Amino acid sequence: QGGIDYAYYWYFFTALVHDRPDFADGFRLAYHGEHRMLDTVDPVTEQPEYAMWTFCNNHDNWRLQTMAGPHQFRLCLAVISFWPGTPLHYAGDEQDLNTPGSALDGWAREELSPSLAWRSLRTTPAGNPSDRDNFDMTSPSYLYTARLNAVRAAYFGDFISNDCDALNVLASGFAEVLVFIRSCSSDRRIAVVANFHASEARRVSFDAPWWARTTLHDALTPAWLLPWETWVDSAGSVSVLVAPLEVRVLVPAPVLKVPPVVTDVLPAHDARVRRRPDDSKEKQQLLNVTVRFDRPVDLAHAEASARLDGKQALGDGSNGFRCSAPVPSISGSGCLQITLSVDLGSLSEGPHIVEVSEGVPAAEDDGLPTAVVFRSTFTVVFEDEGVLTSTGRTHEQPGLICNYLTQLCHKARGAEWLRIRNTGASWTPWQKYEDVTDWQAEPGRAVLVQYHSQGSSSYLVGDCVLGGGKRCYAQYHPEMFLRTEDNDWGIKDEGRMMLVNHFTWAVNVSFDSFTRAKFAPFPNWKKSYGKMKARDMHYALPSYDPRHTTYSPEPWHDGTESIRQWMLDGGHWSKHESIASGSESALPFWLSHLCNQDPPYPAGYSDLDWQCHRYTDSQDLDWCASVGEDEHFVYTVNNRTQYMGDCGECDCCRKVKPFSRSETNRTCCILFNDLFLNYTVTSDQSVCSMSWIAPAPPGPDYGSIWIAICMGVFWILFPCSAAVVGVARKRNHSVVAMLLLPTQLRRPRSQGCGCFGAEDAPQKMPAAEALAAGGGSGRSGGSPRSTRQEQISIFRPHLVLFASLEHVIEHEDGREKAIAGGLGKVAGLMCRYHPGSLVCVTACMP
Repeated sequence: QGGIDYAYYWYFFTALVHDRPDFADGFRLAYHGEHRMLDTVDPVTEQPEYAMWTFCNNHDNWRLQTMAGPHQFRLCLAVISFWPGTPLHYAGDEQDLNTPGSALDGWAREELSPSLAWRSLRTTPAGNPSDRDNFDMTSPSYLYTARLNAVRAAYFGDFISNDCDALNVLASGFAEVLVFIRSCSSDRRIAVVANFHASEARRVSFDAPWWARTTLHDALTPAWLLPWETWVDSAGSVSVLVAPLEVRVLVPAPVLKVPPVVTDVLPAHDARVRRRPDDSKEKQQLLNVTVRFDRPVDLAHAEASARLDGKQALGDGSNGFRCSAPVPSISGSGCLQITLSVDLGSLSEGPHIVEVSEGVPAAEDDGLPTAVVFRSTFTVVFEDEGVLTSTGRTHEQPGLICNYLTQLCHKARGAEWLRIRNTGASWTPWQKYEDVTDWQAEPGRAVLVQYHSQGSSSYLVGDCVLGGGKRCYAQYHPEMFLRTEDNDWGIKDEGRMMLVNHFTWAVNVSFDSFTRAKFAPFPNWKKSYGKMKARDMHYALPSYDPRHTTYSPEPWHDGTESIRQWMLDGGHWSKHESIASGSESALPFWLSHLCNQDPPYPAGYSDLDWQCHRYTDSQDLDWCASVGEDEHFVYTVNNRTQYMGDCGECDCCRKVKPFSRSETNRTCCILFNDLFLNYTVTSDQSVCSMSWIAPAPPGPDYGSIWIAICMGVFWILFPCSAAVVGVARKRNHSVVAMLLLPTQLRRPRSQGCGCFGAEDAPQKMPAAEALAAGGGSGRSGGSPRSTRQEQISIFRPHLVLFASLEHVIEHEDGREKAIAGGLGKVAGLMCRYHPGSLVCVTACMP
């Protein structure tokens, strides 16, 4: 009976985003144009039912409030609520979410993702509204949306009348002011007046569908405010002054009643309530939990319907919620506010839930009940260091790894579930929360724990312990590389980043020009982080609008660079900041000698390929063929071959001019947070220095350096001893002693799989001599010969080379170690678990 209707969205976009309010007259065109195109008659009821889906936001484009502003967004909501069709509310709009980007960037659908994803996109001084996972039913946009839906239901009912789809769009005298009248019955008509102009008020007059001298009120005025009003004059017309971006929904006074709603709650939603350490039964700290309605409700029902943590009365002797703001009513028992006084000392640390059941009737003569269950949360805090209670949203927890690296001591009371992983390993299945979990941690390897509480899994902390209270940095990935064009995308052993803070990797790199780069947490390309490609957002005026052939605005661009520019223009980021994406379609980002995030091309262009050029007033095809180039671009006529890139069907194509190298070479510090995915490029190399690490909490439960040393010695010596015993039993075999400089290792083109050249092959010697010389153990044929040995001096920060002669070959009958040295096991263990920087080389088999 309906589908997604983009026609109205394009007019909202044009009028509010492109700031062309005169296109508000397109709504009348769309209504009549679509009724000529669509069959709206239900064959069962034989009734016209215009059920097309109208909307202000969806996941394919940025949110309207992000592109234009909150006032523009609310105007759009009001229009679609009373225009024919089915109004759609994009999830998160009722919470004032305004993150830039779309789902194609990975920066939309905030309400479906952990708030960790939005921690770096601070869209307001207080942060990102998406950085709250609970559902705030007292937020201004939620109450505004609820009011719109309630008024729509009160005046249009069940839409069972043929009159519901009848729309009278009136001439207002201003193209930027939309005036329309709609009703499902003659006694419940509404007139909507919407001013699309962003800076100028408009006074409009129109013929009213009501009797002369009828008093009119604005149905959108909340019940607790004095009504806005005007009148129908003696000539039957209405004159209304509408402020910029204002909407008036005019109805005969009084406005029909709508169900009561909760407008305020204390403690405020998602608030932190700190409990003093000395709280006790002898010295109580009372907490008043308060719920306020927009109009009086029945006192007895309100008191009986309110609960804290699912209970009407708590075990501390409180009597449950009681009316704290009684008002006279027809029933004699009206109440505007209910309150529960509770001893804060009786509440556990963590989140608590305030609920009011649906069905609480109004105390006035209409008796309408509340339509939904009200729910809000607050959190009791003992110490500001738990992941659920911390106001700082910390993600590293000293003391998480405890009891000699054998357990995890959690500080997340109130969480329902948790899961664990060592860095580089897989997550465990979700399990019930407990204060202490048995877990074998490894020295120098971070442990991450993710908690689930109140519908959110965005609570994540990490810890890393070397032993004896000495801690290391927590990280999401075990290692990180900066791969660029300058290091052949990682073929050269360059670009390895080091941890300088929790979850923060750093590297200093010198540039003399622009180069492309990506972050990669593995030596291979199993995972990488880059930027999302620029694209023009969906936009097209309907073909029945004669302006669709002449109006061609500069498109609104999507992609990481447009997001960065929006954050920069709003003062939320500096020019040194940006954010990466782990999407498989992510492209390399730009780095340069400028040591900031500026790309070598204007916003909206993600690569150096040909793209469509839109003519301005003085340009045409002849201009395109003759202009050649300007400051930023090279132009050419589209020859419609495969080499024209993304130019498409445009007649004129352009691409960014090649950039030249700088005369100066500058070293830039590059920081990347592998938890939040934000990164910084700056010339201040001091920020790439290692930060102080808070020690583990004192006490015997957090490990001992002597225990750690003993465990480490046992861990190393046991396989070594086994290896030496194995070698002693094989004295008749030869072993290999390899002491070569890294520059002596090369891969000849004539051989495969990375073997050494023949002239560089390691020499063989008897086992006893090799062991005395410090060589590895292995098995090889041939007669003993002398070994070439060279003294190697290794200084920090050179890498350590481990060469393991252990190799496994698959056979039809199973697996067999074709070359097996006892110390191969040691090398394998060291390569896997040693916290230092190692280069591991395994044996090459034909």
